[in-house]
Amino acid sequence: MEHMVINLIKYLKIYWKLIKFSASLELEYRFSFILEIIVEISYFIVTLFGMRVIFWNVTEIAGWHYNELLMLYGINMVFSELILGIAFINGLRDLPNKIAKGSLDLILIKPLNSQFAVSFWRPYFAMFPSLLAGVIIAYIGFKNTGIIFNPIMIIPFTIIFISGLVMAYSLGMIISTVSMWFINAQPLPMLAQNIIQMSKNPYSVYTGTWKVVFLTLVPVAFMVSIPTSTLLGNFNFWWVPSSIIMASLFLFASHLFWNFALKKYSSASS
Repeated sequence: MEHMVINLIKYLKIYWKLIKFSASLELEYRFSFILEIIVEISYFIVTLFGMRVIFWNVTEIAGWHYNELLMLYGINMVFSELILGIAFINGLRDLPNKIAKGSLDLILIKPLNSQFAVSFWRPYFAMFPSLLAGVIIAYIGFKNTGIIFNPIMIIPFTIIFISGLVMAYSLGMIISTVSMWFINAQPLPMLAQNIIQMSKNPYSVYTGTWKVVFLTLVPVAFMVSIPTSTLLGNFNFWWVPSSIIMASLFLFASHLFWNFALKKYSSASS
């Protein structure tokens, strides 16, 4: 246990240094950084406009009214920007390219956990304006629902939300790792992103077998929809332990699969 705590502190310190290093790189090309921010915000404006168009013709979707879905989309913005900015855009998305060009070899010889290195080496800072926009949109949606805010729900919401981030990362890691066996496998991380972005849909739209799939095998329901339902007062106690257990299992599975793939990996120098 003590060894795990020491390792955790070590990697938190390393990650903080990586954050500062990435920030300095971003500031070297300020126009590019500003352009990335504009693109991020524009994408979500278009998404929200599409949702508004749908509600010109319907009053609810799977029991969710407009303001509830507005809150769902706002929390989805926060969730998506966090998981993509921390692990995907400058990390897992580039894994197939690293494998093809042999730069993965340079990562493997570093005295660091290789899964950590390929996932979190360079955070994506253009996510922060979209994070703020997501918080504002979620707040407006919640306020317009007329539901009285229960501060106690922040605790289960936070636990489920963080567990959802771990599940999303682990799922993305597993799918991206498959690129070890293929040449030019750039679509794999994008496939993982597309699956994760399904979390913006209310889990109640799924029925029958699909509902089980999206709660267990591909747990997109735990990523955004269930945390949002928690804040809206539709909370089931089993969501908390289930999210923790599933996050732990998915993270452990991603670690096992990554180590298995490394044993089959032939370096560029082989």
